Amino acid sequence: MKSIPCGSLVEIKGYIDNGEICVENIKVLHKPLREDLACIDELPGDPVEYVQKYHLYVRHPAISRNILVYSYTLEYMRRILQRKGFIELPTVIIGVASDPGLRGASKLSVELYGKVFELQSSMIMYKQLYASIYNRIFYAARNIRLEPLENLYSGRHLLEFTQLDIESADYCKNDVIKLAEIVLYTTVKKLIQEHGDLFTGKEVDRLEREIVKPPYPKLTYSEALDEVKAMGLDVKPGQELSFDAELALANKYGIPVWIEGFPVESRGFYYIENPEKPGFNVDYNLLLPGLGEVLDGGCREYRYSKILERIIKRHREDPSKYKWFLELVEAGLIRPTCGWGLGVERLVKYICNAKHIAFATPHPRIPGVIGP
Repeated sequence: MKSIPCGSLVEIKGYIDNGEICVENIKVLHKPLREDLACIDELPGDPVEYVQKYHLYVRHPAISRNILVYSYTLEYMRRILQRKGFIELPTVIIGVASDPGLRGASKLSVELYGKVFELQSSMIMYKQLYASIYNRIFYAARNIRLEPLENLYSGRHLLEFTQLDIESADYCKNDVIKLAEIVLYTTVKKLIQEHGDLFTGKEVDRLEREIVKPPYPKLTYSEALDEVKAMGLDVKPGQELSFDAELALANKYGIPVWIEGFPVESRGFYYIENPEKPGFNVDYNLLLPGLGEVLDGGCREYRYSKILERIIKRHREDPSKYKWFLELVEAGLIRPTCGWGLGVERLVKYICNAKHIAFATPHPRIPGVIGP
C-alpha cells in the first residue's frame, strides 16, 4: 500500500471478520501522472495563492470540513425558516437594476440583446415584491459585488457570495431580529450536536462560549459610536462603522451584538426612516466576535414619494432604472415589510475560525482574484 502513488484509484477485495478488515487482493486501477498535484499536505497561508489553485486544495481535510459545514449550515437555516412558514424562491442573476446601497462596492453589468442589465448585488426589491404577496419568503441568493481592491485582505469580502435573504410582511422589527437570533443559535447548536466530529474540543468550547442563548445585547448607532470612540477608533458620525470598529465592538462583548438605527444617509433607498427619530432608519446589523458584521437588515420604505426622493437625492440615480419596482409602489402593491440578509460564507468563516473567507466557500472569488 505504501508503494502506491497518492491519488491512485484502488480496488480492494476482502471481508470483515469480528470488526477486523481482512484484505485478500489489491488492484491499482489508475495512477496519477502528477502525484505532487494529486496530494497536497499543506494549505497556503496567502488567500490569493489559495484562490488561484483552490481546485487542487479542496480535497485537503481542513477545506473539506469547511465545505461540509457550509452545506449543513445552509440546510439547518432552511429547515428553521420553512418550519416558521417561510417559502423559498429561486434567486435572480440578472435584472434591469440592482441594489445601489453596497457600502463601498459597485454593481456589475452585462450587455444582452442590445441592452444593458445589472448582475444582482442583492435581492431587496424582489424580496419586497414577493413578501407583499406571500407574507414570508426567503432566498439562498447568489450575489455579486465589485469590492474595492483594498478589501482583498480584509478576510471577510468575496466578489461572489451566498446570502440567506428573508423578508416578511407580517413580522415587525423585533420579530425578524428574534428570528435571526433563533436561526443563528439553533444552527450552531445543531452543528455541534449532529456533526461534532467536524470540530475539536477547543472549537466547540469557543462556539458554546460565544453563541449563547439569545436574546443578544442591542446598541443604538449613537451608543456604538460612543463606544468605539472610547476605544480610540475614529468613526465619522453619519457614516457606516468601519470594519475595525465593528470588530472591536464585537470582541468587546464576546457574544453576538446588535447595532440599530443607522443614519438615513448611510443606507439604501429601501429603508424606512424612524418616525420617532428623524434622520435614522429602522434597521439593524448583527456583529460576531472575531468577524464583525454577519447580518444586515431593516424595515422597508413603501411610500412612493419617499422612495423616489431617496433614489434621486441620495443615490443620484435615474429613477427610470427602477421603473418596474416604482410601478408596484405607485400602485400600492408593495406592503410594509421587514427582513434581513445573512452572509453564509461569513458565518462559516466564523464557525470554522478560518483565517480568510476564501477558505469558507466551495468557489472562492475575492477582490481582484478570480479562481477557476
